[in-house]
Amino acid sequence: MRLEMASYLVGDIQFSNRTRFEHGVLHVDRDELRGLLLQSGDFEDVSLEIVRPGEAVRLIHVMDVAEPRFKPGIGSTFPGFVGPRKTVGEGRTHRLAGMAVVSAGGAVAGEPTYWREGIVDMAGPGAEISPFGSTLNLVLEFKPHAKYLDADQPEAELHNIMVGSAFAQRYNHAVRVAELKAAAYLARCTADLEPDDLQVYELAQVDAALPRVIFFFQLNGLAIYGESAEGILPSLIHPNEILDGGLINVRSNGQASTRSSTFFIQNHALVRELCARHGTDFNFVGAIIYPAQADDLDKKELIAEYAVKLARMLGAQGVCSTLFSGGHPYMEFMLICQKCEQAGIKTVLVTSEVYGTPEDPGFVFYVPEAEAIVSTGRSTQQIELPALPRVIGGTELFGLPDPPNGSLSIPMRYLCGLCTTTGYGQLTAKQY
Repeated sequence: MRLEMASYLVGDIQFSNRTRFEHGVLHVDRDELRGLLLQSGDFEDVSLEIVRPGEAVRLIHVMDVAEPRFKPGIGSTFPGFVGPRKTVGEGRTHRLAGMAVVSAGGAVAGEPTYWREGIVDMAGPGAEISPFGSTLNLVLEFKPHAKYLDADQPEAELHNIMVGSAFAQRYNHAVRVAELKAAAYLARCTADLEPDDLQVYELAQVDAALPRVIFFFQLNGLAIYGESAEGILPSLIHPNEILDGGLINVRSNGQASTRSSTFFIQNHALVRELCARHGTDFNFVGAIIYPAQADDLDKKELIAEYAVKLARMLGAQGVCSTLFSGGHPYMEFMLICQKCEQAGIKTVLVTSEVYGTPEDPGFVFYVPEAEAIVSTGRSTQQIELPALPRVIGGTELFGLPDPPNGSLSIPMRYLCGLCTTTGYGQLTAKQY
C-alpha cells in the first residue's frame, strides 16, 4: 500500500465569503459551513470561532480534535463517518497542516462527566506543554437539540459510567460526524492545488536480515471504519490505515491528558517514526490493534494470547507497544509484554504514569518482564494556569468549582493531549 500525504501549510485562518486556500491562508465561509453542520438536526446551534497560539483564550469541554483531510478521486474521506467504508491507506490524501478542528460543548442527558472535561489554553504554561496550544484552531461549539436534554426519557438512563446513556452515545457520534464533515469540507478546497510538501508512506521490501518489528496499538473509545473496536479480537492492519483516517476517536468521557483524539491518530508520531526507519534500522511489518478494558481475566488472557500469536506468525523480533490509559487496560498491556518476552520478542512499552507517588510505581499492574519503558508523563501532577479572559465551550467546568476564566490549580489530567502515548506529547519522566 502506497500513501501519498500532500500537505498544505496553513499560516492563518480567516472568515470570508467563500471557502478557499490562498497564499497559506485558509478562508472559511462561516455561514456555509454552519449550514452544513446543522443539516443533521442533532444540534440546536453551532458557533464557529478562530483561535490562534498566544491569544488569551481558554477552550473547555473539548470533546475531540481532528486535522482537516480530503481524499480526491475514488478515495474515501473518513470512511464510515463521511465517506463510504472503503479501505484507506493508499492513494493520495490532502491535509491542512498546522491547524485543527476542535469540537466542544456541554453534556447531554445521561452523559457522565467525571472524565469529560478537556481544557486547551492558547497562552501561558498550559499552551507551552499542550500540542493544541500551538495549532491554529477552528473551534466548533455545539449546542445539542432539546431532544438530547430530556432526562425523563428512557434513553437518558445511565447504564455505563464510561460511555453513558443511549442519548450520550448517539450525541457523541453525531458530534464526530459533524466534526469530520467540517474537516473534509475545509481540506476539499485544496483539491486542485499543488502541495507544499509530499510525504510517501510505503512498507517496501527490505533487506531480509533487518529485524522484524511490530507495533501493538491498544484501542479504547476508537471506531474502525465507523464500527466500535470493543469486543474485537486482535487484528493486523497496515500502518497507513492509522494515518489515513481508518481509526476515529468516538469517546469524550476519557482522561483528557491521555485521550486518543482523532488528531493524534491521524498524525501518530510513533507510527510515522517506525515508517521512517523502515528499511534502515528494521523491517516494520505492520500494526496489531486490540481492544482495551475486557471485563474478565479469561478475556484478557485470550486477547494477549491472540495478539502475541499474530506477532509470532509475522516473525516479529521486536515490538513497540502503547497503552491507552486507565486501570483495566493495563492488564492486557502488561500480559502482552510478558508473553512477547517469554517468546523471545523484545518489547518496548510506551505509557503514561497513573499515580507515580514515591510509594507507588505508577502502574496499576506490572510484570517483571517489563524492563524497557518510556514514560509520557504523570497526569496527577499539579499545574498552575493563569486567568484567561475569553472562554469558549461553556460557562462552568465539569468537576471543578473554579470559574473557567480564572486562575486554576488543577491536575494535568484536565489538559488535552498532555500525556498522549502516540508520541505527540511534550512530557516525559525519567528515573535516575
